Amino acid sequence: MLVVLLGGAYYDVREHRIPNWWILGAVVCGLSLAMLVTPEGRYGFAAAGYLLRMAVTTAVLFPLFLTRMVGAGDIKMIAVMVAYLGFSAGIRAIACGCFLGAVLALAKLLAQKNLRRRLMYLFVYFRRLFQTKEIVPYYRADRDGYGAVIPFAGCLCLGYVWYLLSLLF
Repeated sequence: MLVVLLGGAYYDVREHRIPNWWILGAVVCGLSLAMLVTPEGRYGFAAAGYLLRMAVTTAVLFPLFLTRMVGAGDIKMIAVMVAYLGFSAGIRAIACGCFLGAVLALAKLLAQKNLRRRLMYLFVYFRRLFQTKEIVPYYRADRDGYGAVIPFAGCLCLGYVWYLLSLLF
């Protein structure tokens, strides 16, 4: 899992996206590992559980993709994490990553001195969403650039490491 997350973080920092072939490789590795640790004769249950965890996670997070608040690659990485770790451990690892992402985002906003402007933008976005009931992208690279973007896959990777360390102590 750590190798998958490190690779995803690398692509996210370098290209602002995580290639589908990387995600597919992660899914195949996760399914293979699930089969290796499953007792004989229960392979179908292991595969179904793995794929079900991925599907549920993707469905729950899909609205964040529709509004372009989170990238598709990030959602797929989260789905792979939950499929690999299970719901309980996956949610804990993702919560660690989200906390680190929030700290990084706040630090970036403070360093760029645009916290107030971005909060106003968020407020206006939600006001428009509730008034018009029309879902429009919160973020568009052609309009907003990459100045406000954080590499969330890197935060997920660090969150996973934090989760692993929490198991030791």
